[in-house]
Amino acid sequence: MATKVRSYLAEKINWSQGSDPSFPYKANLNGDKLVIRINDFPDENLYTLIVNGEELTDFDDWPRQWVR
Repeated sequence: MATKVRSYLAEKINWSQGSDPSFPYKANLNGDKLVIRINDFPDENLYTLIVNGEELTDFDDWPRQWVR
C-alpha cells in the first residue's frame, strides 16, 4: 500500500475542479478515479486522496507535480 501511495503522490496529475466543495478536485489516472477531499483542518490532515472510492492517504502539502 505504501508503494501505491508514493506512486500517486509522485505522479504528475492534472486535477479538474469538482462540483462539491467537500471534494474540490477530481482526476483520472490510468483508469483510476481520483478525488481529493477537504478535511476538518487543523484537527485532521488538510486533504485525503481517494482512489476508486477507497481512502488512500491523508496529507497537508499539495505535491508540486500536481496541477490544479
